[in-house]
Amino acid sequence: MMRRLTALTLFFALPAAAPAAAPACQFEKVASGPQKLGRWINKSNWLNDENLRLTLPAAHLFMPALRRQPEADGEALRPANRQLDLAAAKATDPSDGRERDLAFLLDSRLQADGVLILQNGRILAERYRNGLRADEPRLLQQATRPLLNLLGAIAIGQGKLAADRPLNRYLPSLSSQPGIRKLSVQRLLENEEGHNWSADEIAGWRQAGGWTASNASEGMRPWLSQPGRWNALPDKIDLPGAGSPDDDLLAWLLAESNATPLSRLFCEQLQSRLKPEHPVLWLTDPQGVELADGLALSLRDFGRLGNVLLEARNTRQRSRIPGWFIETLTASAGLRTPEIPGLAKGSEARYGFIHLGGESNRAALIGPHGTSLYIDFDRRLVIALYGSHPVASSPLLLATLEQFWKAVGTSGLALRKP
Repeated sequence: MMRRLTALTLFFALPAAAPAAAPACQFEKVASGPQKLGRWINKSNWLNDENLRLTLPAAHLFMPALRRQPEADGEALRPANRQLDLAAAKATDPSDGRERDLAFLLDSRLQADGVLILQNGRILAERYRNGLRADEPRLLQQATRPLLNLLGAIAIGQGKLAADRPLNRYLPSLSSQPGIRKLSVQRLLENEEGHNWSADEIAGWRQAGGWTASNASEGMRPWLSQPGRWNALPDKIDLPGAGSPDDDLLAWLLAESNATPLSRLFCEQLQSRLKPEHPVLWLTDPQGVELADGLALSLRDFGRLGNVLLEARNTRQRSRIPGWFIETLTASAGLRTPEIPGLAKGSEARYGFIHLGGESNRAALIGPHGTSLYIDFDRRLVIALYGSHPVASSPLLLATLEQFWKAVGTSGLALRKP
């Protein structure tokens, strides 16, 4: 009896076991909200250009999503010892050739809602405008496609995909479609081609994903699988930009070849070491499948992706990103490279990113309406910007971004090459 009491005493005296840590890269389902914002914005017009400033940070109100909460031990970005005064640094305004301060370019030319400038992972400048909060995940829209191409490059490096194999090797349910049998993984990832989709097909694609108001949605993969959908081969495109069904085809390919949902794959391959500071959202179709344009990140977590690319160049043995991918982004362009109006001569689209001409070893992810991620590999400089420019893309918009990046890189404030 005494031995039993002793055992019980010892049992109750033991400290309670610590709760099991939450699994890494765990996402929870989030139902869509009321599908409206205020009196005038609803599911039929929430993606209109004039509403994006309000709706991109509130995408979860209009569509279902998967959400990952930040980890308890996540580390916030820290400020650099010296800060960049955006109202003091000057740049040439491409609109009229006059010299103006960077704050003016951000507010009056780029319509920037938020900008984050990092060097060596430290904050040189950070500002938010027009109601955007630092902790809000904002929908990237088509700026997600270059990240999908990057995930494809990682899958090739890990042997999950073979660059020269046709897509039907990994998507057997589409094997009857000629365009799938003749389209290689490499061609899809290079993002230099796109199918000539009709306006009706684009409308049907967006309706299938649940982006637009509809009484019924078949879901993205059934729509992509319809007979005859991929009969034709893609044609050359001038510059990656507007989203299309090709993006969701790649999203499906990545999930199938890795046997992992897209949101979890993104987390494991690109965010596992980042420990996001704020929630991460990935919008889904009504069946819960992640959409290619559905990633939403806070500005700081967007900027962290630029640091991932920087570190991949300097610590190749520990990076999941293949060395050849970074070399492709930074290698000089040929003399006959077609001009991208607005960007420096020698700029060239590569895997959905832009290799920037002019100074060496610079690349950028350029999404719609000025949203962009700039990486200067020599200066270890990253500039993340969320914009609401009135047009999705134009030479003037690109030229203004180029001038802004150039001015920050040559400002002399804590921006010397290490």
